[in-house]
This record gives sequence, C-alpha cells and structure tokens, in this order.
Amino acid sequence: MERVIDTMYKKSKYKKLIVCSILLIIAIVAPFAFTSEYNRHIMVMCGVWIIAALGLNLILGYVGQLNLAHGTFFGVGAYATALLMQKAGIPFWWALPLGCLATAALGFVTGIPTLRTRGHYFPIATMCLGIAVYYAIARWDDFTGGACGLYGIPRPGSISLPLAKTIDFESTVACYYLVLLIAVLTIILMLRLVKSLTGQRIMAVRGNEDLAQSLGINTMKDKIVCFTLSTVFAGLAGGIFASYVGAIMPENAHFLVSFEMLLYVMIGGVGTIAGPVIGAILIPVLSEILHFMGSLRLVIFGFILILTIQFLPFGIIGGIRVALLRYPGLTGRSVGSE
Repeated sequence: MERVIDTMYKKSKYKKLIVCSILLIIAIVAPFAFTSEYNRHIMVMCGVWIIAALGLNLILGYVGQLNLAHGTFFGVGAYATALLMQKAGIPFWWALPLGCLATAALGFVTGIPTLRTRGHYFPIATMCLGIAVYYAIARWDDFTGGACGLYGIPRPGSISLPLAKTIDFESTVACYYLVLLIAVLTIILMLRLVKSLTGQRIMAVRGNEDLAQSLGINTMKDKIVCFTLSTVFAGLAGGIFASYVGAIMPENAHFLVSFEMLLYVMIGGVGTIAGPVIGAILIPVLSEILHFMGSLRLVIFGFILILTIQFLPFGIIGGIRVALLRYPGLTGRSVGSE
C-alpha cells in the first residue's frame, strides 16, 4: 500500500512539473505571439496583478484573515517607490526595495492592533485604514501631488549584468520579462512558504486559532509575519506598476482596489497558488474584452462573482479538484487502477 501511494505521489508531482514547465514556456514566448503593443501592455499588467493577488491570498487563503486594505498597501508601495525616484533621485533598483520596506513597516504597525481582533472586526479595521490613507494621499498636495497624482515617473532604466550586455527596461517587452521573473519568483516563494513548517502553522491558525494556541503555536506572531509579508508583495506590485505606467493617482491607493484583487483570488480559488494566478489573468483580460460595454461590465463581473459563489465556492481551481475527485476517469485512470 505504501508503495502504491508513493508511486501515485511521484506521478502526480511529475505531471505538475510538466504542466508548470509548459505554462512557463508559453509565458516566455507570449510576447512573440502577441506583437501588438496593447496586448503586451495587458500581459505586463496581468503579471503585476498576479504578484498582488498572491500577496492577498497569503493572508486570506492561508491565514483566514480578510484584508480590505490590500489595495491601499499596493498604492503605498507605488507612491513610496515613485517619490523616492522623483524627489530623492534614487534609481528604481533601490527605490523598489525601499518602497517595499516602507509598505512592510506600515503593514507591521497596522497588524499589531488589528490582528488581535476576531471575526468581522479585522476587515472593518483594514477598510477604515484604506479610507484614511486614501484621503491622506489625496489631500497632501505638496508631497503626493494630491488629487492630481504623480506623473513623469521614470521606468526601471537599464542594468548591467556581469556575463551579459546591458539590459534596457524602457521597452514593454523588457518590462514584461522583468515582471514575469518577479512573478515566477513570487510563486516559488509562496510554494516554499506553504509547504514549510511555518506554512503548516498558519494553516492551523486558519482552521482553529484557539486549538493552535493550545498546542503552543504563537498565533499572533505568525499572523503578523504573514500579514507583513503579504503587504510586501502588495507594495512590490505597486512599485512596479508606478514605474511601468509612469503615473499614479490616489485612486490607485483606494480601498476599492482591494475588492478587485479579492475578485481575482475568489474566482481563481482561495487558498491555492494557481487560483490567484488564473484570476489575475482571466478577469483583466475579460475586462479589456468587455471594455466597450463601459460601466455595464461591472454588472457582469458582479454576476460572475455571484455564480462563482453559488456553483464554485472554492473558485475555478476548487471546481477542477472536485471534478477530478468525482470523475476519476478524467485523470486517465480509474479508481481501482492503482
């Protein structure tokens, strides 16, 4: 029996590796298949949303805490990176990690009091934080540009590698590969974190916090660490967004941005790695396809969300898993084949 289970595990792991390799190859050659500058821009933005959605999924899917200020931390990272580049003259490659550090500091300070709450109080507290930060950015004309925002933010520029020529990130294709690299590294880091001992502890906190505490797990520490780390990814995505687009507005730090990211995670699949990736690609692409419908597309997204909650409560990935369990023949083997 142990040999059979071990064989099934190895086959499953091998299949996942093949699928991931194929998807990565498709992502690498995608700019050559979609030569339009507009399509390449959408691809870059999908990469940015993947990074942000994975950060939200960490605190929502694995810790079980709904952060309605994730979009706010996205905006804070964007403004911090942009201000460091514009006002302090710091290059992008230094401004981005410093912007993430500023976002992490805000997340850490915010998490200490808010994560002590239970139930719906944490989402309410984070939503209030989002509203406060938004108005602070929108009213601080001398520093953040106020309601007009910041414009003329430079792109990452060039970087010299020891064994390669200088790489210029002024083009959309170069920015796409930069975002793709960071997104892949984010996915790998999330996988390592979830499968680590820390990942098992935070999932225990999600399942039953009181039971986890009785077993000696410092639940408050783990929640603060995960919350801070999730804000780092939000700030990372925001910093890349600001430098790539070249302009940011207070609306980029609005708490409503959090609901868009929440839509990506919920439709893709909460508590999975592939779910936020699928959601962050599917919804923005669908949004661009339905762009001609104007505000009516928001009604369509609301309808899609209702259908997802009703028929796919665990998202697209959850629906696929249920289908594979209910119909084992889809995997190419019967229940008793092993």
